[in-house]
Amino acid sequence: MAERGNGWAIDSLENIGLYATEGRNFGAACEFLARGGFDALAVGKTAIDGEKVFVNCNETQYSAPEERRPELHRRYFDIHVPLTHDERIGLATLDPAAEIQFSEADDCGFCDVPVEWRTIRRGEFCIVSPGTCAHAPAVATGAPCVARKLVVKVLA
Repeated sequence: MAERGNGWAIDSLENIGLYATEGRNFGAACEFLARGGFDALAVGKTAIDGEKVFVNCNETQYSAPEERRPELHRRYFDIHVPLTHDERIGLATLDPAAEIQFSEADDCGFCDVPVEWRTIRRGEFCIVSPGTCAHAPAVATGAPCVARKLVVKVLA
């Protein structure tokens, strides 16, 4: 069952096709995620549709919530997909008055806003919209660990 907030959604990968029209480049991202077979994907960046849609396959240190500062993007949607461990993610509507340290080159900024914690389970995904939602990803649901996950980047 899908859960939605202002600028984010969590749902089962079985339903990824329902999001193909979420943004202009979502079709390619949804087709990639629907195919599965992520075990064969090498760690690093893989192009799906050039710079419009690509995936970062990471082995990420999942940590405690206080170790994660909310981040945001302006050009790209993120689709977080945990592969080996469930993941907690903090989500917040971006406050226009929030002070943001932003790098245009990296399309990434950080801010200090309160987040609400959700869990993304293996077999699920979380879409985070650019410009409207700050998120604090890669938080462990139990003890800190190294987890394999995908972050699909979709040009807005």
